[in-house]
Amino acid sequence: MPSSPVLSIIVPVYNDPDGLRQTLSSLVDQPNTPEFEIIVVDNNSTDETPQVIREFERRYSDIIFGFSETDIQSSYAARNTGIKQASGEILAFIDADVIVGDTWITDVWHQFQESNVDYLGCNVEMYIPNGNDTFWARYDCSMGLPVRHYIRTKQFAPTCALALRRSVLDEVGCFDEELVSGGDKEFGHRVSTAGFKLEFAPKITVQHPARSTFKSHIGKAIRIGEGQFRLWKEHDLASHPFSPIRILPPSPSRVRERKRNKQNFAATYATAYLFKVIQAISAASEAF
Repeated sequence: MPSSPVLSIIVPVYNDPDGLRQTLSSLVDQPNTPEFEIIVVDNNSTDETPQVIREFERRYSDIIFGFSETDIQSSYAARNTGIKQASGEILAFIDADVIVGDTWITDVWHQFQESNVDYLGCNVEMYIPNGNDTFWARYDCSMGLPVRHYIRTKQFAPTCALALRRSVLDEVGCFDEELVSGGDKEFGHRVSTAGFKLEFAPKITVQHPARSTFKSHIGKAIRIGEGQFRLWKEHDLASHPFSPIRILPPSPSRVRERKRNKQNFAATYATAYLFKVIQAISAASEAF
């Protein structure tokens, strides 16, 4: 490992060799960076993902280090494994399918050096991969990931683009690795409650591929519902699984505020409501 990395980048991955290649390629091709390391944690992949990790370890043996988390199938468990292996003063978390700009590492480092921020959410821009321009991909781009809103109103940033000081983890601990979804919200709540400073960095951006199939959106909605059940049961951070509020239509003004492109509002709103209902059914089913 680097003699004294100041920044550790933790990348959990499960069955996504192509996404991982893109992410790692964007990270290693950056000039004039501070000392950094990339910790890749495979969460028991069953495809060629482990080979991709070994390939990058061989090519970039001074900065890329592969580990595995096979006991618990959870991206949060994989992130916790990465935390245990990381050496940096600053820890940055990104997903294995995002792409960063060629100054991302330096920009993140400077943000912490030039301010007293403890927990930093980066801007996330959705994009449609080549050949995947479907209604579902356009919907995902339309709704996006409103990180500024999450930090301002819900005190968390998604772990696909999050950086923080190690001192935060020393005080509040790691992620709840039993959660399949919502672990970023639960962790952010602990960070905020402990009095750390949370900020949004609008100019530090990652590119996130849109989900382009109905199946992938359904899977996400089900995971969110499962996570909301555990957030309610174990952390009191979600409404009761049988609360009527779960099946109320979403706020039209909120959907309109969040909507980022010219896709038909009625179609976007109806789709958002559909996925909210699926989340509610998933949360309720966990209670039985």
